[in-house]
Amino acid sequence: MSVDPELAGVQVEEVTAAGAVQLGEGPHWIDSEQALYWVDLLAGVLHRLHPASGKHTSTTPPGKKSLGFVVPVFRQPHHFVVGLGLDVALLRWDGETQCAIERVLGSVHATPGSLRFNDGKADPQGRLWAGTMSTAIDKGVDPQPEIGSLYSLEESGVKKHVDYVGISNGLAWRDAIMYYIDSSAGRVDAFDLEPASGQLSGRRCVFDLQKNGVPGVPDGMTIDSVGNLWVACFDGAQVICVDPERGALLRRIPIPAKQVTSVCWGGRLLDELFVTTAAVKAETGKVAAGRLYRVTGLGANGLLNDQVHLPLRQ
Repeated sequence: MSVDPELAGVQVEEVTAAGAVQLGEGPHWIDSEQALYWVDLLAGVLHRLHPASGKHTSTTPPGKKSLGFVVPVFRQPHHFVVGLGLDVALLRWDGETQCAIERVLGSVHATPGSLRFNDGKADPQGRLWAGTMSTAIDKGVDPQPEIGSLYSLEESGVKKHVDYVGISNGLAWRDAIMYYIDSSAGRVDAFDLEPASGQLSGRRCVFDLQKNGVPGVPDGMTIDSVGNLWVACFDGAQVICVDPERGALLRRIPIPAKQVTSVCWGGRLLDELFVTTAAVKAETGKVAAGRLYRVTGLGANGLLNDQVHLPLRQ
């Protein structure tokens, strides 16, 4: 049997210590802890894994809300900005004991149960970006189209930047460019970003999955040290590597689970790609679904994850 030369030396392994979740999302590597954090979005559970020891812990924030993302706060150990339903909140968790919500930093005003936060990350300036989507899909029905938006977190609360979003997802930055995925559109877009103000302009498509013969829809993504994007393909059973400047598909990395949700660089050299997956709808009950995977031997490495900069007030 012939071996794809692009996969020579590449290993995809299940991180068994983490177990399976319903909808794994939002992986974030904290280098100082050498630990990975991610969420089980619909269950509202926050997970932590220390790969070197294999220790896995989890916690559930109060309120029984969806948990869209988790991003650590700069120079505030054990503090995270999280998306709880339609709130952006400051959470405290030491990785062991029960977590606590310290305060709500901003909220999106919408009919309760109609929308929720999905993916979110901090840009290189420490500004949080996060988007919303319809909750109808969580209940197994077709979502109301394009009722989501993309926001940033400012001193005054959340600020809307992009409207008519279907499923707000992956975010990544390089220089003065922000890459963004609305899964419903089936493509990766780029914006010009004014770093100081956070103003976006010049939206354009840099990679269309369907036009390039890639199955599934784009979900979460990350960027490597040379500017290539690594995109999780939900219902596509793979992660793809894309050159956004040329709009070129560089590599395909098969993943045992069909519903691949997000990716994050980790490890001491930031050369290990952690991959979250889901076990929703047709995938429920399948052995590989909802597992966490680690991919090594890619010959690439990422950048340190950015953290949210908040005023050091209590």
